[in-house]
Amino acid sequence: MSTTNSNATCSAQYTVKRGDSFYLIAHRLGIQLRDLLEANPDIPPSRLTVGDVLCIPYSNEAQNPGDAGGNQTGNQENTPDNNQGNGNPTICPPCPECPSDETPEQPETPENICPPNRRTVVQNGQTASDLQLRYDLSYYTLQTANADKNLDELKGGDVICVPETNLPCNLPTTYTLRENESLESIAVTYNLPIASLLRVNPCLAPEDFAAGVTIRLPN
Repeated sequence: MSTTNSNATCSAQYTVKRGDSFYLIAHRLGIQLRDLLEANPDIPPSRLTVGDVLCIPYSNEAQNPGDAGGNQTGNQENTPDNNQGNGNPTICPPCPECPSDETPEQPETPENICPPNRRTVVQNGQTASDLQLRYDLSYYTLQTANADKNLDELKGGDVICVPETNLPCNLPTTYTLRENESLESIAVTYNLPIASLLRVNPCLAPEDFAAGVTIRLPN
Protein backbone atom coordinates (compact mmCIF):
# COMPACT_ATOMS: atom_id res chain seq x y z
CA MET A 1 0.00 0.00 0.00
CA SER A 2 1.39 3.43 -0.97
CA THR A 3 1.10 6.54 1.13
CA THR A 4 0.99 10.22 0.33
CA ASN A 5 4.11 12.30 -0.14
CA SER A 6 5.05 13.72 3.28
CA ASN A 7 6.22 16.96 1.66
CA ALA A 8 2.86 17.68 0.03
CA THR A 9 0.37 20.11 1.58
CA CYS A 10 -2.93 18.26 1.79
CA SER A 11 -6.35 19.63 2.60
CA ALA A 12 -7.48 16.02 3.14
CA GLN A 13 -6.60 12.44 2.30
CA TYR A 14 -8.45 9.88 0.21
CA THR A 15 -8.24 6.10 0.40
CA VAL A 16 -8.44 4.43 -3.00
CA LYS A 17 -11.39 2.10 -3.62
CA ARG A 18 -11.91 -0.61 -6.21
CA GLY A 19 -12.41 0.85 -9.69
CA ASP A 20 -10.78 4.19 -8.81
CA SER A 21 -8.30 5.97 -11.04
CA PHE A 22 -6.60 9.35 -10.75
CA TYR A 23 -8.87 10.69 -13.50
CA LEU A 24 -12.08 9.52 -11.83
CA ILE A 25 -11.01 10.70 -8.36
CA ALA A 26 -10.07 14.17 -9.63
CA HIS A 27 -13.37 14.50 -11.53
CA ARG A 28 -15.37 13.25 -8.54
CA LEU A 29 -13.71 15.68 -6.10
CA GLY A 30 -13.78 18.65 -8.49
CA ILE A 31 -10.01 19.20 -8.65
CA GLN A 32 -7.56 19.41 -11.52
CA LEU A 33 -6.08 16.06 -12.51
CA ARG A 34 -2.63 17.64 -12.89
CA ASP A 35 -2.84 19.01 -9.31
CA LEU A 36 -3.77 15.58 -7.96
CA LEU A 37 -0.87 13.92 -9.79
CA GLU A 38 1.62 16.56 -8.61
CA ALA A 39 0.44 16.13 -5.00
CA ASN A 40 1.14 12.39 -5.19
CA PRO A 41 4.41 12.01 -7.14
CA ASP A 42 5.35 8.76 -5.35
CA ILE A 43 2.25 6.88 -6.55
CA PRO A 44 2.45 5.78 -10.22
CA PRO A 45 -1.00 6.34 -11.78
CA SER A 46 -0.79 3.09 -13.74
CA ARG A 47 -0.23 1.12 -10.52
CA LEU A 48 -2.86 2.72 -8.30
CA THR A 49 -4.18 0.04 -5.96
CA VAL A 50 -6.99 -0.33 -3.44
CA GLY A 51 -5.87 1.04 -0.07
CA ASP A 52 -3.44 3.64 -1.44
CA VAL A 53 -3.80 6.94 0.46
CA LEU A 54 -3.80 10.03 -1.76
CA CYS A 55 -3.02 13.60 -0.79
CA ILE A 56 -5.91 15.84 -1.87
CA PRO A 57 -4.55 19.33 -2.65
CA TYR A 58 -6.52 22.40 -1.61
CA SER A 59 -9.07 23.68 -4.12
CA ASN A 60 -11.94 26.13 -3.70
CA GLU A 61 -14.05 23.84 -5.88
CA ALA A 62 -12.94 20.56 -4.34
CA GLN A 63 -15.64 18.30 -2.94
CA ASN A 64 -15.26 16.82 0.50
CA PRO A 65 -13.47 13.46 -0.03
CA GLY A 66 -15.79 11.95 2.53
CA ASP A 67 -18.69 12.54 0.14
CA ALA A 68 -16.87 10.53 -2.52
CA GLY A 69 -16.56 7.45 -0.38
CA GLY A 70 -12.91 7.81 0.68
CA ASN A 71 -11.51 8.20 4.18
CA GLN A 72 -11.09 11.83 5.17
CA THR A 73 -8.36 12.80 7.63
CA GLY A 74 -8.16 16.53 6.92
CA ASN A 75 -9.77 19.37 8.85
CA GLN A 76 -12.96 19.49 6.78
CA GLU A 77 -16.13 18.11 8.30
CA ASN A 78 -19.34 17.12 6.60
CA THR A 79 -22.17 16.33 8.96
CA PRO A 80 -25.93 16.91 8.69
CA ASP A 81 -25.68 19.75 11.25
CA ASN A 82 -22.98 21.54 9.27
CA ASN A 83 -24.97 21.28 6.05
CA GLN A 84 -28.19 22.73 7.44
CA GLY A 85 -28.94 26.27 6.36
CA ASN A 86 -26.22 26.45 3.69
CA GLY A 87 -28.48 25.63 0.76
CA ASN A 88 -27.10 22.09 0.35
CA PRO A 89 -29.19 18.97 0.95
CA THR A 90 -28.52 17.20 4.21
CA ILE A 91 -26.52 14.01 3.78
CA CYS A 92 -27.83 11.23 5.97
CA PRO A 93 -25.06 8.89 7.11
CA PRO A 94 -25.68 5.15 7.23
CA CYS A 95 -27.38 4.76 10.58
CA PRO A 96 -30.59 3.35 12.16
CA GLU A 97 -32.26 6.77 11.86
CA CYS A 98 -31.99 6.80 8.06
CA PRO A 99 -35.27 6.08 6.24
CA SER A 100 -35.45 2.45 5.19
CA ASP A 101 -36.96 3.32 1.81
CA GLU A 102 -33.96 5.44 0.73
CA THR A 103 -32.75 4.52 -2.75
CA PRO A 104 -29.36 2.80 -2.37
CA GLU A 105 -26.45 4.82 -3.65
CA GLN A 106 -25.24 3.45 -6.95
CA PRO A 107 -21.57 2.43 -7.15
CA GLU A 108 -19.45 4.94 -9.02
CA THR A 109 -18.07 3.63 -12.30
CA PRO A 110 -16.46 5.23 -15.37
CA GLU A 111 -19.88 5.11 -17.04
CA ASN A 112 -21.52 7.40 -14.44
CA ILE A 113 -18.46 9.47 -13.42
CA CYS A 114 -16.95 10.28 -16.82
CA PRO A 115 -18.71 13.33 -18.35
CA PRO A 116 -21.21 12.21 -21.02
CA ASN A 117 -19.47 14.22 -23.73
CA ARG A 118 -16.20 12.39 -23.02
CA ARG A 119 -17.56 8.85 -23.44
CA THR A 120 -17.42 6.68 -26.51
CA VAL A 121 -18.85 3.24 -27.24
CA VAL A 122 -16.40 0.73 -28.67
CA GLN A 123 -17.43 -0.64 -32.06
CA ASN A 124 -16.99 -4.29 -33.03
CA GLY A 125 -13.36 -4.87 -33.96
CA GLN A 126 -12.20 -1.50 -32.63
CA THR A 127 -8.93 -1.57 -30.64
CA ALA A 128 -7.21 0.72 -28.17
CA SER A 129 -4.85 1.79 -30.95
CA ASP A 130 -7.84 2.83 -33.07
CA LEU A 131 -9.10 4.99 -30.18
CA GLN A 132 -5.64 6.50 -29.68
CA LEU A 133 -5.50 7.51 -33.33
CA ARG A 134 -9.06 8.83 -33.39
CA TYR A 135 -8.73 10.98 -30.25
CA ASP A 136 -4.97 11.67 -30.38
CA LEU A 137 -4.38 10.13 -26.94
CA SER A 138 -1.45 8.24 -25.50
CA TYR A 139 -2.01 4.70 -24.26
CA TYR A 140 -1.01 5.86 -20.77
CA THR A 141 -3.72 8.54 -20.75
CA LEU A 142 -6.38 6.15 -22.04
CA GLN A 143 -5.48 3.45 -19.49
CA THR A 144 -5.40 5.92 -16.57
CA ALA A 145 -8.91 7.14 -17.43
CA ASN A 146 -10.18 3.55 -17.71
CA ALA A 147 -8.42 1.75 -14.87
CA ASP A 148 -11.13 -0.91 -14.67
CA LYS A 149 -10.77 -1.86 -18.35
CA ASN A 150 -8.26 -4.14 -20.07
CA LEU A 151 -7.54 -2.11 -23.18
CA ASP A 152 -6.06 -5.18 -24.88
CA GLU A 153 -9.40 -7.00 -24.66
CA LEU A 154 -11.93 -4.36 -25.72
CA LYS A 155 -15.19 -5.60 -27.19
CA GLY A 156 -18.09 -3.99 -28.97
CA GLY A 157 -20.38 -2.12 -26.58
CA ASP A 158 -17.72 -1.26 -23.97
CA VAL A 159 -17.97 2.33 -22.74
CA ILE A 160 -14.61 4.10 -22.74
CA CYS A 161 -13.74 7.46 -21.21
CA VAL A 162 -11.67 9.69 -23.52
CA PRO A 163 -9.99 12.60 -21.67
CA GLU A 164 -9.66 15.98 -23.36
CA THR A 165 -5.87 16.18 -23.00
CA ASN A 166 -2.97 13.79 -22.59
CA LEU A 167 -1.46 13.27 -19.16
CA PRO A 168 2.22 13.97 -18.54
CA CYS A 169 3.92 10.60 -18.49
CA ASN A 170 6.93 10.30 -16.20
CA LEU A 171 8.72 7.16 -17.33
CA PRO A 172 10.26 4.92 -14.68
CA THR A 173 13.97 4.17 -15.06
CA THR A 174 13.36 0.45 -15.45
CA TYR A 175 10.37 -1.76 -16.14
CA THR A 176 9.76 -5.48 -15.64
CA LEU A 177 7.64 -7.00 -18.37
CA ARG A 178 4.45 -8.80 -17.34
CA GLU A 179 2.67 -11.75 -18.92
CA ASN A 180 1.85 -11.24 -22.63
CA GLU A 181 3.94 -8.03 -22.85
CA SER A 182 6.51 -7.63 -25.60
CA LEU A 183 8.81 -5.10 -27.23
CA GLU A 184 5.95 -3.85 -29.39
CA SER A 185 3.41 -3.54 -26.54
CA ILE A 186 5.88 -1.62 -24.34
CA ALA A 187 6.56 0.75 -27.23
CA VAL A 188 2.81 1.38 -27.58
CA THR A 189 2.20 1.70 -23.83
CA TYR A 190 4.88 4.33 -23.29
CA ASN A 191 4.67 5.91 -26.75
CA LEU A 192 8.32 5.08 -27.47
CA PRO A 193 10.04 4.17 -30.73
CA ILE A 194 11.05 0.52 -30.87
CA ALA A 195 14.51 1.59 -32.02
CA SER A 196 15.07 3.63 -28.86
CA LEU A 197 14.08 0.69 -26.65
CA LEU A 198 16.55 -1.56 -28.44
CA ARG A 199 19.25 1.10 -28.25
CA VAL A 200 19.07 1.50 -24.44
CA ASN A 201 18.95 -2.30 -23.99
CA PRO A 202 21.94 -3.33 -26.12
CA CYS A 203 22.16 -6.84 -24.63
CA LEU A 204 18.58 -7.75 -25.57
CA ALA A 205 17.30 -9.01 -28.90
CA PRO A 206 13.67 -8.24 -29.81
CA GLU A 207 12.56 -11.72 -28.74
CA ASP A 208 14.23 -11.25 -25.33
CA PHE A 209 11.53 -8.74 -24.33
CA ALA A 210 9.37 -11.24 -22.47
CA ALA A 211 7.61 -11.69 -19.13
CA GLY A 212 9.97 -11.37 -16.15
CA VAL A 213 12.68 -9.47 -18.02
CA THR A 214 13.67 -6.07 -16.57
CA ILE A 215 14.50 -3.47 -19.21
CA ARG A 216 15.66 0.12 -19.25
CA LEU A 217 13.36 2.82 -20.60
CA PRO A 218 14.84 5.75 -22.52
CA ASN A 219 14.55 9.24 -21.03
